[in-house]
Amino acid sequence: MFSKQTLAAHEISFRRIVRRTVLLPMGVMVAASICLAWLVSHLLTVANWVDHTDRVIAQAQQSENLILNMDIGARGFLLTGDQSLLQPFRESGAQVGREFDALSRLVADNPPQVKQVQAMRTASDQWLVHAEEMIGRRQRGEDYQSIPVNARDQELTDGVRREFAGFMGIERALRQERITALQRLNENVQKFRWLVLLVLGLALGLYFRRQLAAVVRIYETALTTAKQKTDALQVSEASLREAEGKLRQYADDLEKTVAQRTAKLQETVEELEAYSYSISHDLRAPLRAMEGYAKVLLEDFQQKVGTDGMVYLDRIIKAAYRMDKLIQDILSYSRVTRTEIKSEPVDLENLVRDIIQQYPGLSSLNGEIKIEGPLPRVLAPEALLTQCIANLLNNAVKFAADGVPVCVRVRAETFDADVRLWVEDNGIGIAPEYKTRIFGVFERIPGERAREGMGIGLAIVHKAVERMGGTVGVESEPGKGSRFWILLPGRKLPNTYKGGGAEV
Repeated sequence: MFSKQTLAAHEISFRRIVRRTVLLPMGVMVAASICLAWLVSHLLTVANWVDHTDRVIAQAQQSENLILNMDIGARGFLLTGDQSLLQPFRESGAQVGREFDALSRLVADNPPQVKQVQAMRTASDQWLVHAEEMIGRRQRGEDYQSIPVNARDQELTDGVRREFAGFMGIERALRQERITALQRLNENVQKFRWLVLLVLGLALGLYFRRQLAAVVRIYETALTTAKQKTDALQVSEASLREAEGKLRQYADDLEKTVAQRTAKLQETVEELEAYSYSISHDLRAPLRAMEGYAKVLLEDFQQKVGTDGMVYLDRIIKAAYRMDKLIQDILSYSRVTRTEIKSEPVDLENLVRDIIQQYPGLSSLNGEIKIEGPLPRVLAPEALLTQCIANLLNNAVKFAADGVPVCVRVRAETFDADVRLWVEDNGIGIAPEYKTRIFGVFERIPGERAREGMGIGLAIVHKAVERMGGTVGVESEPGKGSRFWILLPGRKLPNTYKGGGAEV
C-alpha cells in the first residue's frame, strides 16, 4: 500500500513541476516577443511619418520649381521676344495645378498646412495672371517695362516665394520634431533593454531554482518515509524476517525509481539549460546589434539627422527582426518605404521580359504569360517598378485555379502622359469584400492557406506605387480571375521603338 500510493503521488508532483518549469518560461518568452514586435511596429510608424514629411517637402519643392520654370520662360520671352521661350511657361503652367492638388492631398491631415497650400496656390494664380498680362503686352507691342509694371511683378514674385518659404519652414520643423521623437524612442530602448534582460534572467533563474528545490523535497520526503518504514519494521522482531524480504524489495524498487527519476531530472535540467541558452542567445544577439548601431547614431549624428541616420535606424530594426520570418517581411516592407526615389527611362516591355526570364516560377509554369504590346517607355525608379511587376506576376501564378493552365496577360493603356499597366489572370478571383483589404500588411484571402505567403507582397506593391506617385487597384470576381492595374501619372516618355504583341 505504501509503495504504490506514495510513488504515484511523487510521480504526479514531479510531472506537475516539469510542466510548470517548461510552460511558464515559454509564456514569458512569448510575452517578451510580443512586446518587442510592438516596439518595432511603433518605430516603423514614427519612421513612416518622417518619410511622409519628406514626401511633402519634395512635392512642395517640385511645385516651386515649376513656378520658377514659368518665371524663367516668361522673363526670357519679355527680354527677347522669342516665342519658343514660352514653351516652359506653358508646359509648367499645365502641370502646376496637378502638383498643388497632390500637395493638398499629402497635407490633408494638417489643416493649417492645407490653408497654407491654398495661400500658395492663390499667390501663384495672381502672379500667373500678371505674367499673362505682361506677355500679352509684349506680343501686342504695348508697354511692359514701366516701373509700376515691374514693381507689381516683383511684388507678386516675392509673395509666391514667401508663401512657399513659410510652408517649407513649417514642414521642416515638423520633420525635425518627428525625427527627435524617433531618437527619444530609440534612447528609451537603450535605457531599458538591460533592465528587462536583468529582471527576466533573475526571474527565470529564481523560478528554476524553486522548481528544482521542490523536486529535491519530493525525493527527500520519499527517502525519509522509506527510512521510517524500515525503522518500524526493525522494531517488531516477530515480523522482522517477513518484513525483511518486503523491505528489500521496496528498497530495490525505490532505488530504481530514484535512479529513473534522477535520470529524467538530469535530462530535463540539461534540456532547460540548452533551451535557456538558446533563448538568451536569440534575445541578446539582436539587442547587442541594436546597441552597437544606436551608439554610432548617438555619437556621430547627435546634431545631424538625415539619410545616414535613417540607414542606421533601419539596421537597428533589421537586427531586432532577425528573430523570425514575420518580422523579416515587415523589414522588406519598410525597405520599400525608404528606397531612394531615382527615376530613369524604363522600357516596360523589356523589363517584363527580363522579369519573366529571371524568375524560374514564371518562365517554367504550366501555361503562358502574354505581353500585349507595344508597352510604353516610362520615367520611373526601375527597382521599385521591377518589385511591383514581379510581385503581381508571382501573385497571378500563385493563385491559379486548380486544373486550369495559367494564362496571364500584361498590357498597358496611355492617357496623355499617364500610363496604366494591367496584369490580368484567369485564377481563383477575389471576393468584393477583400478587394481593398488585400493591399494591407498581413492581409490574406481566407480559405487559401495552401497558396498564401505572409500577406506582404501586395502591401509592398501598394507602398512602392504610392512612393512613385501612382495608385494601384484590382477588378475581380470569384472564379473569374483578377485584373490588377498600376496607374503612373505623368510618367510616359516618347516611344521611339516599334513593338508588337508577344507571348512568353
